Amino acid sequence: MRTKVSVIWLNYNSMKFMDTVYKSLEAFLNMDFNSYELLIVDNASNDGSFEHIVRFLEERKQDNVKVKIIRNDKNLGYAGGMNAGWEAKDPESKYVAFVNNDLIPAPYSLAKLVEYMEDGERVAAASGLIHYPDGKIIYSTGGWIDELWIGGGICNGLVADECPGIDKIHYVTYPDGAYMVVRVDAIKRVMPNGKPFIDETFLYLDDSLLGLILWNRGYQVKYIPIDIGIHYQGMVTRGSLSNFYGVRGSTALSLIVKTRYSNTLISRILRSRRLFYLFINKVNYRGFIDGMQLANVLIEKVGVLNLYCAPYRYVTPLEVTSELLLLRRRYLKVKLNELKIRNRYL
Repeated sequence: MRTKVSVIWLNYNSMKFMDTVYKSLEAFLNMDFNSYELLIVDNASNDGSFEHIVRFLEERKQDNVKVKIIRNDKNLGYAGGMNAGWEAKDPESKYVAFVNNDLIPAPYSLAKLVEYMEDGERVAAASGLIHYPDGKIIYSTGGWIDELWIGGGICNGLVADECPGIDKIHYVTYPDGAYMVVRVDAIKRVMPNGKPFIDETFLYLDDSLLGLILWNRGYQVKYIPIDIGIHYQGMVTRGSLSNFYGVRGSTALSLIVKTRYSNTLISRILRSRRLFYLFINKVNYRGFIDGMQLANVLIEKVGVLNLYCAPYRYVTPLEVTSELLLLRRRYLKVKLNELKIRNRYL
């Protein structure tokens, strides 16, 4: 029996980069995989991109790929949009892939990700090596979060030679939401309402929160050493919108994820200083306040999460001091082998 997979491809106001959108759709219509469906979810686009996408799909209809089109009545963000696709997927799908409309996949990527995940039922989510458009600079090899609630793409901005362990399977804090695969039964078992994302997060707290919840519930998240695609980052979310949701997400994360610095003087100083700084920027300040409110919603739904259930980045005393003294951070480009792993959880 063939393993069934649903691919959920999310769109919102993409007219400014339709060439990339067409390449992404073309690639996902011609994956080297025998049993998958493609769900196109549009978040109430009002720039004409939805109509262009529908026309493109009609012209390139594939007999071996079932295509479903879902159009939301309003913009539900990444979380709500992907959840809409989740609810419309084939009930027999064992895996679901979530992808952005500015991600161009390698043809073999879906088959390889699923193949690796078939090896162990405790692996609930996975992503692979994603490059920037030049094909050399790394966008992500999975995600990391450190003890001061800072996170990002592992090896982001580096090239392969600067990223030791890039050719080996690694555990990571969370899968990269630009293109990741999850195990359906695991999501239904541990996520609120059996859906992969929490609608209220909307944007920028989707993949990281998913990874942390999975680790806290006894599952694993892996980086798979295959080149899965090219990501044209930030094509939809830019400027003040990106800043607002970035601040909102990081604020909520700091309140719901427990580390050794939670409820300490250090966390209070960081939060107070940050609030003062953000007050100068009204957009970011609103993001901070909204993030505090979001944290209350998330605690009700999933409780407080423990960072140490997952692979994480250890923060040295020098780095803590540097952060408190407003010195420039020097460790954002995290290598795969720098993540700490609690062996009892693996």
